[in-house]
Amino acid sequence: MPFALDLPVLSAFTLLWLAIVPTPGPNALLVTHVAVTRTPAHLGYAIAGNVTGIAMLAALALIGWAAILQAFPWLRVAVHVFGGLYLMWLGARLVQRARHGEHLAAVPDPGQGTGAANAPELQDTSEDYRRTALLGMATALSNAQAILFITSIFAVTGLLRANAATACAAVIIMVGCNAVYLAALGWLFRRERMRAGYARYRRVLDGTIGSLFLLFGGRLLWRALVR
Repeated sequence: MPFALDLPVLSAFTLLWLAIVPTPGPNALLVTHVAVTRTPAHLGYAIAGNVTGIAMLAALALIGWAAILQAFPWLRVAVHVFGGLYLMWLGARLVQRARHGEHLAAVPDPGQGTGAANAPELQDTSEDYRRTALLGMATALSNAQAILFITSIFAVTGLLRANAATACAAVIIMVGCNAVYLAALGWLFRRERMRAGYARYRRVLDGTIGSLFLLFGGRLLWRALVR
């Protein structure tokens, strides 16, 4: 039947994806920072935006975007450069504010402060939530290399040959696994002890997180321009 789920393919993909999800990267780093600096609502918006970006990457992999990137090297380089510069910009903002001892919101905004663990949280607005969601989505989409990686996972598990229902179910599994993992990570870093530790060592931690974003962005640029 054309709409019957291919359970062996889905099972193989799910087991493989569950092993991949906890891999450290910009997505987990962003959620961690939002968790200790912003409200639970902001954390939810960041996760929602991030998994939306992941779903978009998966959809692009299914429709063959990886082949397009391979066929047009200049496009692949351009996407990688854009993603690398975005991550480096985000990291530079964090490092700069850490050096100046400024309170930092998860959404970079020179006109705002931050909610530290022992300080009043920023008053939430719909515009602020929108920026947080877009930040989560942009962070997920910044690594175009993920399209090639996801395509390889789809190929290994047989999803590229599966029917549309199985492919859609795989995307739902991806989104669900990532959402649960990021929510658990966010819950952990929302704990009072974690937030108190962040408030105490905020400048060091912001500088470290910013440096990691710079590292991730620099790695993307290296892959695009040197390799």
